[in-house]
Amino acid sequence: MRKPKYALVSGVYAVALCKDVDGLYGEPVPPSRPVHELRGCEPRGELARAVTQAVVEGTAPLGTLHVETPDGLAWAFTGVRVLGARGDVVTVESDEGPRRSYTGAPAVPCGNLVRVSPPEPADRTHTDVTFVGCSPRGGLRDALAAGAAEFDAVRYQVLDTVGRVHHEAAAGRITRWGASLRAHDLVDLTVSFPRAGLVPHQVREVWELWRGDRPAEPGTWRRFTGAARGEWLTQAARRSAGAPEIVPGTTYHLDGADVVDEDSLLCALGEAVHGPGGALAVGAPRAVGELLAGATLVWHRADVARACLGVLPYVEGRPATFGEFVDGLTAAGVRLVLD
Repeated sequence: MRKPKYALVSGVYAVALCKDVDGLYGEPVPPSRPVHELRGCEPRGELARAVTQAVVEGTAPLGTLHVETPDGLAWAFTGVRVLGARGDVVTVESDEGPRRSYTGAPAVPCGNLVRVSPPEPADRTHTDVTFVGCSPRGGLRDALAAGAAEFDAVRYQVLDTVGRVHHEAAAGRITRWGASLRAHDLVDLTVSFPRAGLVPHQVREVWELWRGDRPAEPGTWRRFTGAARGEWLTQAARRSAGAPEIVPGTTYHLDGADVVDEDSLLCALGEAVHGPGGALAVGAPRAVGELLAGATLVWHRADVARACLGVLPYVEGRPATFGEFVDGLTAAGVRLVLD
């Protein structure tokens, strides 16, 4: 097949190359948050604090919770919110879980973990996505020839014009197939696809722009926001491998008019150094400084980043602030001019 856009993968092998897809692009639907009762529980530390807050306020955020059951196994819940407590039973809502924990983190002893929210029906969690104009191969071709009703779960890949992988993620079980109405001698493959894995339309735009050569128009990254801007950075980093080394004494001009967060700073900085669609190999303030050591960086409209970059209060996992980027650059030997 000439220049397929998608591949379906089982294990390490591609089992189909496809011309197009219907239903993949749309707003992801977050999965429901399961509710568990932690029975026979002895709240300690942060869990005890959250239980007290939940009793007063109705609910309380907690974050990650590690629990140990009487069999000695440790379990982790993520994105936890405490919903209440009665006696030795604590009710929590979480992103997912519990999952086995091997970190050795302090764990709260509990007698039993019981899910009390029902699982969502399949039609709420999954939707049909059809890969169009596919050429089956390997195990899938054999399954079609044998008249199988379904095929094992597969992953999908988004390909560029030379077959490199833009993106890969879980797809699901192939539930239907038939002769393609849009491609002669090929088949359409329908997958039971998780709604949480749907891809925003802006991300598709990014992939289309990067499918061929690196975008040549300056500032193209500005049209994207959120997850799409993060995907732009991912694609730019892949194409910037092997870029010329930064020469000490060189002057670079950073257009800071739209630098309002860390992603926009890295997009603008990559473009300043390597041209449109360029990216640096690092993102932390000190690492960026070490990469640019000996160069001069003229940061135009630095006032925008000074007002917007970073968040307060200082908490674990926050983005770097404007001041931290300035300190990281200057400490590494970059001559920084704030314009």
